[in-house]
Amino acid sequence: MRFLVCLLCAGTIGAAGIPAFGQDTGADAGPDLEARAAAYHAFILGRSLEGAGDVDGAVDAYRRASELDPDAPDIWAELAGLYARRNQAEEALAAGAEALRRDADNTEAHRILGLVYAARAGARGGGSEDAELALDHLQRARNAEAPDAGLYLTLGRLLLSTGEADEAIVVLNEVLDVEPQFAEAIVMLAQAYESKGEWEEAAAAYERAVLYSPRRARYRRQLAGVLLNAGEVDRAREVLNDLVEVNPDDAAGWLSLSEVEFELANYSAAEAAANRVIALEPDALRGPFMLSRVFAAERRYQDMVDILEPAIRRARDANVRPAQIANLLQRLAAAHDRLGAKDAAIASLIEAVALAPGDLGVQAQLVQLYIDGGRYDDAVGVIRRAQAARPDNLALMRLEAQALAARGDGDDAVEVLEQALQRHRDDPIAYVSLANQYSENERVDDAVRVLTEAEAQFPSNNVIVFQLGAVFERGARYGEAEQAFRRVLERDPDDAPTLNYLGYMLAERGERLDESVELIQRALRIDPNNGSYLDSLGWAYFKQDRFELAEPPLRQAGDQLQTNSVVQDHLGDLMFQLERYAEAVDAWERALAGDRDGVDLTAIEDKLRDARRLAR
Repeated sequence: MRFLVCLLCAGTIGAAGIPAFGQDTGADAGPDLEARAAAYHAFILGRSLEGAGDVDGAVDAYRRASELDPDAPDIWAELAGLYARRNQAEEALAAGAEALRRDADNTEAHRILGLVYAARAGARGGGSEDAELALDHLQRARNAEAPDAGLYLTLGRLLLSTGEADEAIVVLNEVLDVEPQFAEAIVMLAQAYESKGEWEEAAAAYERAVLYSPRRARYRRQLAGVLLNAGEVDRAREVLNDLVEVNPDDAAGWLSLSEVEFELANYSAAEAAANRVIALEPDALRGPFMLSRVFAAERRYQDMVDILEPAIRRARDANVRPAQIANLLQRLAAAHDRLGAKDAAIASLIEAVALAPGDLGVQAQLVQLYIDGGRYDDAVGVIRRAQAARPDNLALMRLEAQALAARGDGDDAVEVLEQALQRHRDDPIAYVSLANQYSENERVDDAVRVLTEAEAQFPSNNVIVFQLGAVFERGARYGEAEQAFRRVLERDPDDAPTLNYLGYMLAERGERLDESVELIQRALRIDPNNGSYLDSLGWAYFKQDRFELAEPPLRQAGDQLQTNSVVQDHLGDLMFQLERYAEAVDAWERALAGDRDGVDLTAIEDKLRDARRLAR
């Protein structure tokens, strides 16, 4: 009697997570009953031995159980779980396969196999066959009525990594229906919404995570980031202010607050928050880096130098990653350049190139400095050294053409870009670059031909059509230019560069000035602090003789773009009309000292002479 009760218990317990061994088959099942009973006892012994730390003994017990009841899949599933818990992936996969060979729908085997394949996919960087196998097994182990939190979280992570955000949202909501305060699942749900650009839903999920875990600073920072993406900057600031109030020593929170204040142009608040980061992390780099951004926005270039130079020295002494030091050196070079310390700027960038030889951004910045200083051979030398490793790189070929054109070798620049197009016919930038150089060389028809070919190959690319409009405008083919710009705006009414270019073209020609102002205002609603757009608006007002309206945008543009000769020329014209001759002199002197691009230098010199006479 005791023996039969034991077998009944075995069957009952199996339904709750301990295997139910083979079923009775009738009068001839006596020997099978005895074997299954022994198998059950071997299985229980295996669990006991594993609990006691005797893994080898547990494996032997499970294998003996499988020999006694060879058709029982749950024994192999249990053995697979043991191997998985011991990080013996290959053995776990083999045991799980044995379980599925006996029962293709065994949920536990699918669960173990899914988790093991998922772990292996993560270790190998994802995107592999392991990830696909993991997804298949985990989906088959999924039980929406009683979801396993770990399984669902792993499944959600895999779905996100493979771009299946919608399915990930379904899976994560299923587990949250059962465990509504499961913070990791809530955060992953927010990330799924983020990946789809659904910022409001992501913010709601992060707010839920903050509610259940109010002291988890990371959740508040993530919520603030999503609110920023949603355009809710003020709410993001509120979240971060709450964060640093709750966690006043959270340097990352202060850093995020500094970034938000910076975006709001609250530079004093951004500076204070960045200084708090520096106080909390005196040897770290992110505080000085952020503070240098604030100083740059306020044009406090000497302050940039003063904060960056000691930070770079500390970074060198601390063996910080070369790429990070190179990033700081780039900012230092920009500050030196603004202060007129060209040699110091170049020295900083030479060191940055040595630290990050593969960074095209650093090389481009150094090349530009050389070009600005008339050191064209040095510029070409930097490019040639970079091209030794990447001879067909389009960005480097474009830099080479820029240096050659600046040196006065426009035909050589064209030749380089023609070769670039031959090698990169699948890249629209190659067409645009060549067309732009043709236009600079006054080969308008060739530029139009290249861009027409490009538009046929890339019919939805607005950059090509925009460039076509610019080429027509440079060639004084204004009607065709306007048609091209209108085609861009038909596709994208909020294309700010096109709105500005068309508006400025009309203003420059004194045509339809009310429409010109309206177009540029639309561009500024999209990008309100863009110096070029502000200059366009001020110039359109100037053309309307509305000098009182022209001054604020032209003044702001002039402050932003002090080396842009066109902008300074416009400001000088306005100051002269307002009979503020000394200010006109200052503006025109900046125009002559600036980039000298797109201006009539002789005309500026004549105007400057008159202004100086009247200013006395």
